[in-house]
Order: sequence, then C-alpha cells, then structure tokens
Amino acid sequence: MLMMGVIEFALAFNSLLNTNYASRGAGLIAAQAGNNAAADCLILNEIEIKMTPPADKRQINRVEVQRTNASGGSIMATSAYRRSGSMSCTLIDGTTLAVPYSAISTGYPPSQRCTVLPPSGCSMMTPARSTVDTVAVQISYVYPWHTPLRPLMGMFGGSLSGTGFSFEQRNVFRMEPTL
Repeated sequence: MLMMGVIEFALAFNSLLNTNYASRGAGLIAAQAGNNAAADCLILNEIEIKMTPPADKRQINRVEVQRTNASGGSIMATSAYRRSGSMSCTLIDGTTLAVPYSAISTGYPPSQRCTVLPPSGCSMMTPARSTVDTVAVQISYVYPWHTPLRPLMGMFGGSLSGTGFSFEQRNVFRMEPTL
C-alpha cells in the first residue's frame, strides 16, 4: 500500500507540475500574442505542446484567459475554453492552426486586449485602460486515480473519496506592448 501511495503521489505531483508548466508557457504566449486575432489558438496550442506524459492532456477540464489587475489578484474579464470539439484560427502568415478546444465564454476576446503603453493606453476600449493589460492563463485539471490505492484504503478503514481530484494552476504576465 505504501508503494502504491508513493506511485500515486508521484503521478499526481507530476501532473500538477506539468499543468503549471503548461500554464506558464501559455501565459508567456498570451503576453506576446497580445491582441492578435489568433492569440487564443496560440495559447491553447502551447498548452497542448507543454502537457506531456505521464500527465494526460485529455484531463484538462477548462482553460481560462483572464484580464487581471496589475498584481493578478482580481479578475476583470475571462474567456473560457473546454477541451472538446475543435477550434481553428488563421495565423498572420496565412496558415491555419486547429486546436481541440471549444469556447464556452468569450468575455475577453483578443480584440479587447490592450497592448499600448501610457500615456495613450487603450482609451477607446470598454472599459478604457491607460496601459497594457495584465493577462493570466488558468488551467483546471482533473487527476484520476491510477493505482488501486483508493479501494485498498477502504479495506483498511481509511478512505479516499471520488474518482480522483481536481486542481488549478494559474500564471500571470504583463502584456508585451506594441511599439
């Protein structure tokens, strides 16, 4: 039982670290892509690239691209995606990029991302902003049990509820300004 616990913890911790790594990579892409029309496809594609085995990208439950305050503590707007279906975007070079996600809310589309430095900022956007946005990428991941540890715990008077557990990883970046 101890060995299964160690294996289960190692797999779960790997998934947690992998999800954080994917969120960080996608956040960097979000900061660089700015208000490019294909920004969200690039963000989601980066998540697909960064989520490597033994983590299972099919266990990604939700991805959010968020506009936050400068510290990342408050969320002002969100676009959310579920890992199902298919979404495609045309990149600047004319190629098409398809990702296995579908939009479930579009409260922060690329067209509403401010990449202009003060003093002008983005006064024409709603709401008006005086500087570049701070963008966050949050990934919700559902980790399923991989070993028979859960049923074994019941035989010995312990319990592990459910079919696994969920966690979220979020990374925040300042949008790169358009010069």
